[in-house]
Amino acid sequence: MGRLVFKISVGFVTGALILLAVSLYLSNLYLKEQLRLAEIGNLRGAWDKVQLAARLDPFSSEPLAARGYLELRQGHTNEAVEAFQEAIARDPANYRNYATLGNVQRQQLGDPEAAAQSYRDALERNPRAFTVVYGLGEALLSSGDLEGARAQYEWLRERENIPLKGLYSLGKIHTRLGEPEEAIKTFEEAKEGASAAREPLEESQREQFLESLDLAIADALVVQGSYDEAREVLLQSSAEQAPARLALLDDPESYRTSVLEDRIS
Repeated sequence: MGRLVFKISVGFVTGALILLAVSLYLSNLYLKEQLRLAEIGNLRGAWDKVQLAARLDPFSSEPLAARGYLELRQGHTNEAVEAFQEAIARDPANYRNYATLGNVQRQQLGDPEAAAQSYRDALERNPRAFTVVYGLGEALLSSGDLEGARAQYEWLRERENIPLKGLYSLGKIHTRLGEPEEAIKTFEEAKEGASAAREPLEESQREQFLESLDLAIADALVVQGSYDEAREVLLQSSAEQAPARLALLDDPESYRTSVLEDRIS
């Protein structure tokens, strides 16, 4: 009798494990299908697949995160935030959900302070997530914490993982903090990276970025007191704003003050 009960128990456990494996497999399959449907614009079909995936795997955060992305696609920002928060509650160890929540808070909600906290939560779980470090730098910069933003950008720079825009922002921070020589070095590094096509940029974007760097270098030279050099840079620049900057050099001290008081964007 005991042996029979044991066999029944083993059979029950085995059957449960098989059902669980099948459920997880189907859940993953539905998540992949919802991605395909979302890519072709069938959001209703994608939503149905996400709901099926959630029912089949009620312990995973992936269906909740997928729901969050679908809410974003439809412009439902608050609902997306709720979905990512639920995903975090379901899987607190998954740094990606914190990072995604931070992205929404920074980009869609315009709340850099909340975003910075979400990024920090993500980095507690994965300290070497370079994109999260960059996001934290951007959030701190938007909230006016220049020193905090600089620390993040410098960390990425030391590890040769800083985007060109991050170098640009770092150079602007150096200028604002009264470190024009370091700013110029940083801008020149960004210029070299853009000219060498270190990142995939369209030609028009590359030209626009290089023009922005010319203006930023001129600003740094003005802060440094090198007015003649700043004038030379602006005369050679093809940026639309260069003539206006040249006019500012008629009153270099006012120009310098405006650079030091300008908000970095």
